[in-house]
Amino acid sequence: MVIAITVERLVFNLSIQEPPNKPTGVDLPLLHSITHLAVGEGCGGTSLALQYARDTLLDGGRVIWVCEKSPDPLRFSQILNDVDVVALAKYHMMECGEGVAGGILTGSKLAQRLTPQLFVIDDWTPRSGQADRLAISAIDSLATILQPSGCKLLITSALYGDASGQKEWKIRGKKLLEHLLPSNWQLTSSEKGLQKRNLQIGDDIIQLQINDEGFS
Repeated sequence: MVIAITVERLVFNLSIQEPPNKPTGVDLPLLHSITHLAVGEGCGGTSLALQYARDTLLDGGRVIWVCEKSPDPLRFSQILNDVDVVALAKYHMMECGEGVAGGILTGSKLAQRLTPQLFVIDDWTPRSGQADRLAISAIDSLATILQPSGCKLLITSALYGDASGQKEWKIRGKKLLEHLLPSNWQLTSSEKGLQKRNLQIGDDIIQLQINDEGFS
């Protein structure tokens, strides 16, 4: 079952205000047409995705967000505090529980009508067990729908330890998405401090710090 969440349920303590010329935080690297963000436990993957959503809304764009469980309301309001209520009307969230495939298909139909600039699938695959093959099929269809408009697709999943010891981390669901040729990113903790994070894109590592407003 897919539940469409209204913005009012998540922004209970957002003030009605004009956004600043630029959002707070750091200028994040540009998303590719399809970006697969793999996240270490507790490293803030949903917060990073929300920051991309915020920047899209502040630029006048539209965001569709599909997730098993809606973001924490307090965290949502902290990161999107600079977005006024008019812009927030362009944020559409589908909370789908374990039926991620159904959420993606519903979001795809919405994307055909509304032409978003960013489509987020947060935590697309289970943190244990096998990935949902129906979800893979739904993502394939979605990518085809989004391609003509240039809408960015951001997919997040969990990192897990490599039991073989060949690598420190493995990306859950990576092989199943390879045919889409995504840009694979990794967000992990840094040894430099509790709030420090490393965002690895290819061979490049970007140092970030997580705070109430997102990443800086």
